[in-house]
Amino acid sequence: MIIRKITENDIPALAKAMSLAYSEAPWNEKWSEERSERRVRAILGNYGGLGILAQENAIVVGGLLGYVDPYAEEDFFFVSEIFVIPEIKKHGVGKSLLSELEKILAERGIHVMQLISIDDNKTFYNKCGLERDSVSVQYKRF
Repeated sequence: MIIRKITENDIPALAKAMSLAYSEAPWNEKWSEERSERRVRAILGNYGGLGILAQENAIVVGGLLGYVDPYAEEDFFFVSEIFVIPEIKKHGVGKSLLSELEKILAERGIHVMQLISIDDNKTFYNKCGLERDSVSVQYKRF
């Protein structure tokens, strides 16, 4: 498996992998090609946007997308998306993506990453060393 930073040419394959990853439970989402590519580009367009992919036999099997979030005394990195295609979940791909991200961020002097996740993924993130903080997500649909 190859883990590397993405290039512009990787965006369509990365968007397709994201669509596949979110097509299964618990999400059961239907992403169009256009919307998934737009999501990838939107995240990468943020300040310090960064994408990493996992590739096996020249096929994108997972990805991580996020951006730098400047804060009072230090920069954080916000992980907007981390996903693995269904056939390859639970084979270390997600953990490898997070590990590579930590290396890249350490080189940039960033030592905090944050993300929002559903409770279904709590065990995975705990195994990767992430902890729950005191912040809760608020939203309103109107």
